[in-house]
Order: sequence, then structure tokens, then C-alpha cells
Amino acid sequence: MQQSGPTEIAVSRLKGGASVTQLLHEANGPALGDYLFQFLCKTPRSVETIAGLAGLNKSSLYRILNAEVSPQRNVLLRLSRVLGMNLSETQKLLKIGDLASLSGSSPRDIVIIDGILRELDIIDINNHLEKNGFSDLFSKK
Repeated sequence: MQQSGPTEIAVSRLKGGASVTQLLHEANGPALGDYLFQFLCKTPRSVETIAGLAGLNKSSLYRILNAEVSPQRNVLLRLSRVLGMNLSETQKLLKIGDLASLSGSSPRDIVIIDGILRELDIIDINNHLEKNGFSDLFSKK
């Protein structure tokens, strides 16, 4: 039995009467701020504490949540660790943020993936990155 890819599924659904608006909404998923807010609601920590642990000030985090700025990849990676996201949740966060997902073909990303799988915090991931000659999660790259 042949598996259907995303294109075949979309074609089938459109032929079956699904609206373009509905498919676009499903494809786009939640907004970045909405996705982050889901995780903020699950933590007992304050927004100020989350922001501080991620190396941001509270107003910067609110600007991200309100879609006033587009954060860099490292900012989202730091937020993912502070909010306790697993690998698939982190990958989704990067996708929603319109940033490159973590890739097994990137040596630096492999170190980050390992840290996420081992549930390391930002400091420990940074130590592993620096030990392997890579820029840490606070770098502007």
C-alpha cells in the first residue's frame, strides 16, 4: 500500500471539499506567541523568571509573544530549554518561527539535539558546545 505524502493528502482533501482557508490554517499551525504561551501556562515560573533564564528581559519576551519581533534561532532554542520542550516540540517551535530545524547533518546541531534528548539545561548544553569548538546558545549567530 502506497503512503500518501503531504501534497497528495492536500489534493485529496481539496477534491473532497475542504476549503483552502481550512488547509492553510492547518498547515500554518499556531502563531509563535500562541505556541510559546501554551508552554508558559504549564510552568509555575513567572514570565520574568522564564525570560531571565533564557537570557532575555521580560519586555523582550513579551515582544516575541506579541509578534512584534522575530527572534533568532538561538533565542528560540534557549526558550525551548527553559520551557522544558522535548525535541519534537523544539523542532515545531523552530518551524513556527520560520527558522531552520535542528539537523543531524550539522555538527553543532548534533550537540544541541543530544542536550535536548538528555534534558540538559542551557548551561550544560553551552558547555558541551564550547568543549566541541562551537558557539554557545547565547551567541548572535
